[in-house]
Amino acid sequence: MTQNDKTPPVLDADDHVRAQFDAMTRKYLLTVLNDDIIEEYRQKSTGHQSEPLARLLAWCHRRPMDQQYSLRQASDGGYRIIRMSGRRGVPPTYVGETIFTTIGDAHHGVFLQHIQDLTGG
Repeated sequence: MTQNDKTPPVLDADDHVRAQFDAMTRKYLLTVLNDDIIEEYRQKSTGHQSEPLARLLAWCHRRPMDQQYSLRQASDGGYRIIRMSGRRGVPPTYVGETIFTTIGDAHHGVFLQHIQDLTGG
């Protein structure tokens, strides 16, 4: 195969199953996503959650590394969202300009970033 060949890489069976599962999961999550779930996360981000919120959080946590977010604390004590690169030696990048004053607000910001990815917004 030459470098000029524009054929997409062939997915193995595991990749195909993962892609199908992710598509089904996204479709379900879009049907249950609403302001109540977002508020439920804001009120209690840990502990027992409703099934739709638990599924949404599971989807967030099992996304590929290059679609994961984390937090970086600045020298002034604020927090910023970063996106992981998923490649060794490649540092994460900042997502947006928002600086959160509390860790709870920062975690909620990461949650909302995942929702934005889910909805394509």
